[in-house]
Amino acid sequence: MVFEVLLSLIQQGSYLAIFLLSFLINVTVLVPVIPIPSWTPVIIGVSIGLNPLLVGLVGGFGSALGDIIGYFVGFGGTAAIEKFEKHVPKFFKRFEKFYSNIGFSVVLLGAFLPLPFDIIGVLSGASKYDIKKFVIALMIGRIARTLIIAYTGLYILNFLSNSFNYLINIFG
Repeated sequence: MVFEVLLSLIQQGSYLAIFLLSFLINVTVLVPVIPIPSWTPVIIGVSIGLNPLLVGLVGGFGSALGDIIGYFVGFGGTAAIEKFEKHVPKFFKRFEKFYSNIGFSVVLLGAFLPLPFDIIGVLSGASKYDIKKFVIALMIGRIARTLIIAYTGLYILNFLSNSFNYLINIFG
């Protein structure tokens, strides 16, 4: 019911609906509760004539905010382990140090590429990666990805529309 309302709002030209649906699609951690691809609100927004720049920015921002949940799940899990275990394994400490060096690149690429991002979010939180760096990399990756999806969708829709009109004129 909620998703039907949001899809209806997107079709009416609501950028807020694009933000909310992008957020809700990405807020789940490890369990895809919502069987809608994350690019769906962006493509719908562009297909009805909304500004692809705004659609990409709003969709990317909502998507990134939804993906932050994984970070807190990993961070909370680490805090629980440390509370009940006196000595954190040396491997885990080495991993934290290693991840602090490569974390920004991992988060940025993971947010940009069509990969399951939840694992990266949980690992970032578990390794206590700097939340500010995590959010910056996540925002850059998600917004860049949704902008590319929005503009690609716009160009594909225009191409198909022009091709269809051309065929109608020829065979019309």
